[in-house]
Amino acid sequence: MTTAPAGFDPSTIGRWIEDRFGVTDFGVEVMSIGRSNLTFTITVDGLPRWVLRRPPLGHSGGSAHNVSREGRIMAALSDSPVPVPHVIDIVDDPEVLDVPFVFMEHCPGFAINEPSDWARIPAGPGTDDKRACAFGMVDTLAAIHRVDIDEVGLGDLRRNGGLIERQLRRWLGQVEEISMRDIPIIHEVHDALAQRMPDPAGSPVGLAHGDFKPNNMIFAPDGGVNAVVDWELTAVGEVLTDLGYFVAMLTVPTDYTSIWVPTPDLGFPEAEEIIDRYKEVSGHEVHDVGYYEAFAMWKLACIREGVYTRLVTGKMGDLDLDPEAAGAGVEDLARQALTLLEKS
Repeated sequence: MTTAPAGFDPSTIGRWIEDRFGVTDFGVEVMSIGRSNLTFTITVDGLPRWVLRRPPLGHSGGSAHNVSREGRIMAALSDSPVPVPHVIDIVDDPEVLDVPFVFMEHCPGFAINEPSDWARIPAGPGTDDKRACAFGMVDTLAAIHRVDIDEVGLGDLRRNGGLIERQLRRWLGQVEEISMRDIPIIHEVHDALAQRMPDPAGSPVGLAHGDFKPNNMIFAPDGGVNAVVDWELTAVGEVLTDLGYFVAMLTVPTDYTSIWVPTPDLGFPEAEEIIDRYKEVSGHEVHDVGYYEAFAMWKLACIREGVYTRLVTGKMGDLDLDPEAAGAGVEDLARQALTLLEKS
């Protein structure tokens, strides 16, 4: 291999791969999905073999980019009903890379990032694979929420206080710490969400993925879910935050989120059907979905501001994204959160 993308040291990582697997000749590609931690596909003989995931360039801390934690969560779920990539190793050795990284087997399949991906799932007379795919996503979400965190060894992820309460504080703090711009509406929506927060005692609690949407899953050709990826925002708390986020992604204009998702006119079920399916398979009482949608859009606005800042400061490696495009939708997302909150 002659060149390597930023954030991947081919000499030190190459020695580690040679020592571990006896492979000396490999290629590296930057994955097109992912906007936070950096993810690389490692190819051997032109075929994808492994995936390496590391924090963004210049990372200075914070659980949102803690790949060791993310790797540990995936490893803990390996024997559960939740489909995850197979984690080979979690490496924290500065002689290999200056930051910790997770080394995984490549999971076959594809993410749904654009209409052509959704079109790969069969549809037409006599088949409803697209609807089955959508309901499979909901079933997978319910499986995540059914995980016994103590049984799989993740009980220490519990924190005092409700998840929304913690995340309102955390994401506002991160925006205030890293943002290079003044965005008053972020504070306005934060205050409105804090005032209308549902009682956490009345909400089901479990493992919440934190970023559950079609482009964070890997699908088989028939639309089955091969794996759920991007566990960096996972926490223990009110699991309806995941449902609200998933539903919001289906209903909020793509221009606001910059994330394409399939819609009912393309064979995806309506939001009400998604919620009903979740009730059926999870056994949870579902309430305040509009609030959780609003919270999701506000959180996404905060995340997007972080991505914008890292792009502007050159800390996203060779990921080909336009900083101004990434930053343009922050206020739109926050306004959409207010709209959803007013309807809830």
